[in-house]
Amino acid sequence: MKTKRLLFFMIISVFTLATLSATIPTRKGWWKFDDPANLMKATIGNPLTPYGDTPNESVNGPADGNLAISDPIGHALIMDHGIAANGGGALVNEYSFQIDFYVPSPLPNYVSFFQTGAMNAGDGDLFIKGTDGTIGLGVLGWSAKKVVADTWYRMVVSAKCGEYYRVYIDGELYLEKLGIAVDSRHALEPLSYIFGDDDGEDPTIYCSELAVWNVPLTEEQAIELGNATTADTSMPVRKGLWQFDDSSNLTKATIGTDLVLTGTQTAVAGPTETNHATMVPLGSYLTMNHGMSPNLAGTLVNEWTLQVDFSIPKTETWYSFFQTGALTDDADLFVASSANSSGRVANSIGTAQTGYSTNTLAANTWYRMLVSVKNDGFFKVYIDGVLWLDAPAQGIDGRWGLDNVLQIFQDNDGDDGDINCSELGIWDVALTADQALQLGNATNSMSDLKNVIISKTADLGQNYPNPFTQITTFPYQVKETGNVSFHVLDVTGREIEVVNEGLKSAGDYKFQFKSNKLTNGIYYVQMSVGNSVSTRKMIVVR
Repeated sequence: MKTKRLLFFMIISVFTLATLSATIPTRKGWWKFDDPANLMKATIGNPLTPYGDTPNESVNGPADGNLAISDPIGHALIMDHGIAANGGGALVNEYSFQIDFYVPSPLPNYVSFFQTGAMNAGDGDLFIKGTDGTIGLGVLGWSAKKVVADTWYRMVVSAKCGEYYRVYIDGELYLEKLGIAVDSRHALEPLSYIFGDDDGEDPTIYCSELAVWNVPLTEEQAIELGNATTADTSMPVRKGLWQFDDSSNLTKATIGTDLVLTGTQTAVAGPTETNHATMVPLGSYLTMNHGMSPNLAGTLVNEWTLQVDFSIPKTETWYSFFQTGALTDDADLFVASSANSSGRVANSIGTAQTGYSTNTLAANTWYRMLVSVKNDGFFKVYIDGVLWLDAPAQGIDGRWGLDNVLQIFQDNDGDDGDINCSELGIWDVALTADQALQLGNATNSMSDLKNVIISKTADLGQNYPNPFTQITTFPYQVKETGNVSFHVLDVTGREIEVVNEGLKSAGDYKFQFKSNKLTNGIYYVQMSVGNSVSTRKMIVVR
């Protein structure tokens, strides 16, 4: 049985290699409100525009480090969503909103979430009714379930005008209205007014995250999005990606601008048969025109992440990973050739300024390294999702602030030995520990295995929260009566645990899983009903 299960898992892996954010579509707009100096800044899409005379304020959000915006009465956030008309009409008839919200006590009579058209041209288009905490609108009806004051919620509005209008709270369906007309009140005009209303029913509300899609999200996707305290493991879009799979053009970019070679490089075998690599020898280097703008109020790129998938041909040799500045300077991250009196050990990673890792590298072994930098905050190095080095960063525009270009595998005094590389990537944000874990190792093609559901008779939903530390919940549906079991696999397909739930008739259920037997890492959960199997990925964070 274990052999068959491993073979099944391997088949899934081969046919489901894909980019991250496996089941959640790409957002058309995303706003997180974590920069108090620029509350209108977009993560994706156009910046918001404030409406009203009273300024917005920055407030604490649902978790440490997750800030929020306070939107007062008479005020709104104008969203230029940029979505073209769809769904067979002149307006945006298919879309989804995500609004992470908190209403300070006591609940007012009504709280408006948004206006689909112009501010003050009509009433709001979705409310909380303060008298009982239900969500809805006269023409939509009101939810049976309620929200309360002083509590964070994640609301997902999924609209397909012409068919349905649905509201989910923390992944649960609160409201459903069928038969909404195309180009009706609930279709979006070019500008949406978040928290707008025409007659004062828009009291103070906090928002920690706002997003919009040009498709209606499914119930499964609403569940996967979780709640407002769910750690964000979705992967930001890379600003550059280079994969070295074309031996005739080893500087070609998959995303961004082609690399510039100084010296020589050679095509070599990579970590897998289909994932090739380049060897950059001593004295040669690659110049990366990353195209990122200065950030964190500096003149350099002060927040960024670099991915380097690499192997070294031998140990006890100096290797340089990159230089952030002029070629006359020393490199800015190394593999050490030897131990020293300061506690450095051979084959560790670091610099004199950051110190060196206690973990060490082996020869002819592929690694995925992520260097996550936020100047005036931290300098972190992850290897295969595990934190190897955690050091205080310099101040804004310090040593690890990036110029317009970044020199890969360059050093000014010969500490840049021959090195193999199968993938380079760069972001203009500092990736989190959860995201580093999710990116996995150098054998992951395009950096992730996609979440899959391959069954027609049994459906396993995405667990929430995900990542989690101790307990998580998987919603699931049984369509035909059968014995239900859950199998927990590691990333190699090895079966770690089996939980039998017994005979279940057709219906909706929830499976609560405790991670007592698991260490930090990525795992797969397979639900079996008869001969049908559904699979989901989960992430344990200790």
